[in-house]
Amino acid sequence: MRAALLLGPGKVAINEVSEPPVAAGDVMIRPEYVGICGTDVSFYLGHRPVPYPFILGHEVTGRVIALGAGVTRFSVGQRVVVEPNYPCGSCPICLKGRGAVCSLKGSMGVNLPGCFSEYASAPAEFIWPLPENISDQDAATIEPLTVSMHALLQSGARAGDTVAVLGCGVVGLLLIHAAVAIGVRVIAHDRLEDKRAMARTLGARAVPELEDAAQVWQAENVGAVFECAGAPETVEIALKAAPRGARVILVGLSSSPASFVPMRLVREGINIQTSMIYDHPDDFERAVDLVAGGVLHPACVVTHTYPFESISQALELAGTGKAGKIHIKMA
Repeated sequence: MRAALLLGPGKVAINEVSEPPVAAGDVMIRPEYVGICGTDVSFYLGHRPVPYPFILGHEVTGRVIALGAGVTRFSVGQRVVVEPNYPCGSCPICLKGRGAVCSLKGSMGVNLPGCFSEYASAPAEFIWPLPENISDQDAATIEPLTVSMHALLQSGARAGDTVAVLGCGVVGLLLIHAAVAIGVRVIAHDRLEDKRAMARTLGARAVPELEDAAQVWQAENVGAVFECAGAPETVEIALKAAPRGARVILVGLSSSPASFVPMRLVREGINIQTSMIYDHPDDFERAVDLVAGGVLHPACVVTHTYPFESISQALELAGTGKAGKIHIKMA
């Protein structure tokens, strides 16, 4: 089969590789649309180590082409989406219901082969059937939508509340989309006007300034601040400017240290929470149902679609941070 192989930082080639096996309990699919994620970009740019050659990709929708032994709830030709993170289900963390941070978790396109390929396999437990009324573009954006919805649920925000979103990348934009859909007011911040413009189209009040964030958030009664940029500077702003009694939800993946004053957080009752991907199986099922019901349309953040043969150009654009969600049409 053909697969896009990451051969080194900034170097991708479409080559012939062996087809993946269909193990007992697995489902083989033919990917139709695959989204490019920030994780793919970090591998592509060489910011995170990966064994070369490696197949990236995990935001995938496609059709079932083969079933492993014991799989009975799917049929060949069925349209599906993959939940690409597989907690072990048996370690102490999983048994506490926190599989999202399972240290033994398998992740498609991260520590397992990805889906920028003609065929890909995944455990049947993490495959979700799709109704035909969900578009391909919406289907391929369900995985990052689920990440954003999980963060929103973590915050406890409800209709009539006001929240702030720092960073209008795909996860931040989808968080805005999900929040506005349930009646939450959103103040969005991003350094790029194009991203702020996208946030406005989704119903947010988008502003560039962060110097007066404390005053703005206090005046607007912001109850939750979502750090989605993954930068130490925005983490520090979130912790410094969050109003008394607010929650700060860390969604971005900053790998650099950030500083804060513990006394302020304690005295003013500011709670720090983290939100890592999503919980299996409830979050993914909820996301699929909301998209199927027409409540959410995650393809609203898609700005570019490239053919499989142009995946190098797509990854280059994604690496600039100037695009929204980029999809690869596999066939």
